[in-house]
Amino acid sequence: MARHRKEINIKLVAEEAGVSLATVSRVINNRTDVSEEVRRRVSAVVEKFNFAPTKGSERRFNIGVIVVMDSSLVNEYISQVLDGIADYSDDGLLDVTVIFYRITPEAKPLLQLIRERRCDAVVLFPVDKIAAQIPQLIEAEIPTMLINGKIAANKIGYVNNESYDGAIRAMEYLAECGHRKIGFLCNALEASENHQQRLQAYHDVMARINPDYNKEWIIPHQPTNETPQAGYNQCCQLLKLFPEVTAIFCTNDEMAIGAIKACWDANLRVPEDISIIGFDDIPYGRYLHPALTTVKQPLTELGFLAIKSLDEFLKERRHELPTEMLETELIIRESVARIRSFSTINR
Repeated sequence: MARHRKEINIKLVAEEAGVSLATVSRVINNRTDVSEEVRRRVSAVVEKFNFAPTKGSERRFNIGVIVVMDSSLVNEYISQVLDGIADYSDDGLLDVTVIFYRITPEAKPLLQLIRERRCDAVVLFPVDKIAAQIPQLIEAEIPTMLINGKIAANKIGYVNNESYDGAIRAMEYLAECGHRKIGFLCNALEASENHQQRLQAYHDVMARINPDYNKEWIIPHQPTNETPQAGYNQCCQLLKLFPEVTAIFCTNDEMAIGAIKACWDANLRVPEDISIIGFDDIPYGRYLHPALTTVKQPLTELGFLAIKSLDEFLKERRHELPTEMLETELIIRESVARIRSFSTINR
């Protein structure tokens, strides 16, 4: 007579893993009071037996959205990504926990925080300031989607934008308009590989159009609570030291907004006397006077794709997390103009 196959239940999982029923329950429910070693052992048995304690009903997953903050302000970049995350819904069968994470000496390790909030997976952005903790997520096999980061590993995916290509197009557009004396306002380079790529694109185009360009036209980041204030301060410094500059490329739109104000305060008309270009295409940039020329990165789409991918992965609708680079687009508006006179060229 054929032997009956054992019914897969929580008791069998506990016996196979060498732990108590309560420990298996804690692992299944993503509780924090379990060591990572025990969690891995139990999870391996659960996967081996394809044990699904919630089989027969659709389980609600909880995805954590970790927003790494360096100030108390939610800027336009963060807001648009969160808008994309909010746009996604799988018939209500998904819970989202937004966690604003500040890196301080008192901050809990990210993995501990994820366990405490019982997150089944996480969306994480910006990435660079938290990169040192990502290996812990990889080891713990936390399904993770990075936004505007680029790390590929087991259960780690990303959606990013083509910052370098977008910045090349921005600089080439300024060159097509006759500009050769172009300033650059840095944002936090150490906190973003994408910001570094935008600066590299500036260098690469300037080396072609003006090989003897002044490297001091690049104004280092001066951190402020509000990014437009940094743009304003850095632009004031640029205009004071190098009045010959005819155009300014800003790392992002919020800095460009501050730069436009600094130009007006210096009695320079935008774009008649000086051109300004940004990066991101934040919504209110089109309503400025003049409307802001910029490079559009699909921020809401980045948020939407990140959480959709995790949801589908958790529900086994996809077997791998994506590693995608999304295109950027030059948006031409009114804050950039051609150099129109000899006097302007030699300002």
